[in-house]
Amino acid sequence: MCDAAQKDLYAVLGASSADSAQQLRQRYQQLALQYHPDRLGGEASSEVESAVKKFLEVDAAWRILSDQDTRRQYDLQRRE
Repeated sequence: MCDAAQKDLYAVLGASSADSAQQLRQRYQQLALQYHPDRLGGEASSEVESAVKKFLEVDAAWRILSDQDTRRQYDLQRRE
């Protein structure tokens, strides 16, 4: 969680810390569909590489924020 702690995970998802778990899930699903590597078939390799990087970032943010305990820990770290 070191690398993730340096970024604002809520900003990665385009959300705020006040958003509910359902709102975060909806935002994650939108971004996952937008940046998923399987949806980028015929695009240039630099665009695909950039999209894959963004997808992995979004997925990492979601893994932390989707679990109530890890989200609470992350929120506490942000306040420090």
